[in-house]
Amino acid sequence: MFNRFMEESRTKFDIPTFLVLSFFILLLVTTTLFVTNFFSNIEVNEKEIIIKNVFSKKVIRIENIKNIILSEINDSYEILVDRTRIQLTNNEIINLYSFRYQDFFKLKIILSFINETIKSENIKIVKLNLDFILPQKKTFKISSYDKTKTFNFSHVLSPTGIIFYSFILMILYSFFPIESLNIYTTLQIPVLITLLILLFSNDMNYFIITDNYLIVKNSIRFWEKKYFELDQVESINIHRHFRQFGKSVLIKTKKFENRTYSSDNLLNKNWKEFKSELRIRNIVVLDDSIKTTKKIIY
Repeated sequence: MFNRFMEESRTKFDIPTFLVLSFFILLLVTTTLFVTNFFSNIEVNEKEIIIKNVFSKKVIRIENIKNIILSEINDSYEILVDRTRIQLTNNEIINLYSFRYQDFFKLKIILSFINETIKSENIKIVKLNLDFILPQKKTFKISSYDKTKTFNFSHVLSPTGIIFYSFILMILYSFFPIESLNIYTTLQIPVLITLLILLFSNDMNYFIITDNYLIVKNSIRFWEKKYFELDQVESINIHRHFRQFGKSVLIKTKKFENRTYSSDNLLNKNWKEFKSELRIRNIVVLDDSIKTTKKIIY
């Protein structure tokens, strides 16, 4: 019986199929390794900054740092990205791109402290007190007495929302007339809907301003909520990018945290009210959304 099974397996073995399958597996493994290596990890201790990749590790001694450019916009392959440059005492230049690291603003806080100390006191820093430099984690609380203003029209009636829900209806319409749904067909529905959420929900943000906070929420990913202390917001930049239905809001904080949120939910009236309320709170608002600008990746 075993011999018969082996003979059938040899008969059914298809070399072209095997080669194509092997190619895609190799491509998947290579892509995974490349992406994992591209997005690095940074660790900071009292004496060193350690940049870790999958295949390499770069150690920067704090005492060897000569100068730091905290932020500059660099054109990399026709894409605008935020870059931090570290110059060492041996004149070696290390470029760090913020989008490749999670919570890169925390490293900028440390680098800013190092840079200011070097320039003001002209001394070498041998050891860092990270507990003193980094801000403590805060718990955000909104009092029931706080006044809140919500700036939102409708994600359902926005161009992005209309396209999103049209696709949802098309998926449901194409699957449910089937008389017998098997397990594979049933699993396709949540997978496709999840992909649509990932694709469209980033343009469905809206904004809430309270007495102390600017809050960003999402109409689809309703569980997400991002708080910004109003007194820590340095500026709000509003842009419109190529082939974008709505606008992008870049929130810059005094602690070097730059976050971009896209919104197609608001009408022109809502945008005007949003900008007016921010200016009342003495926040700098820059709006060049009347024209299309190139997106900067932070």
